Amino acid sequence: MDFLARTNEVTISPELLGEVLLMHAGLPPEDRRDHTVRMIRLFELLDDKGLQDDRADISIAIDFRLTALARLLAAQEALGWTIPGSETGMELIHPSLVRGAAEEPLIGDANHQPAFDPESFRQRVLTVTDPSGSA
Repeated sequence: MDFLARTNEVTISPELLGEVLLMHAGLPPEDRRDHTVRMIRLFELLDDKGLQDDRADISIAIDFRLTALARLLAAQEALGWTIPGSETGMELIHPSLVRGAAEEPLIGDANHQPAFDPESFRQRVLTVTDPSGSA
């Protein structure tokens, strides 16, 4: 089994992914850019949740999913689902994007990096989003 297929078998809840995003947002800017610091904090979060036995697989799955989401955001594939945050490089994202990132299967991009298929991701986000308003 290839690595992405194995990673796709790890279930990550939207709530856990959201907690990790909030944890990242709460880090000082210099720590947010440091992969080692982010992973240490992630391990601590998983340990606090009693997930230390599976933390290697869970942390890799979370890291890959957040990386794939960041690539979509950088490519402006999620326009209309984000608003600028209070700091440069931070965006507030709609909860449906978090759910989509937790549920959408990862694929390998042209450079064999974890990614989401943009069209499939868009369709998933539209499917999981509760409509609001009235006409």
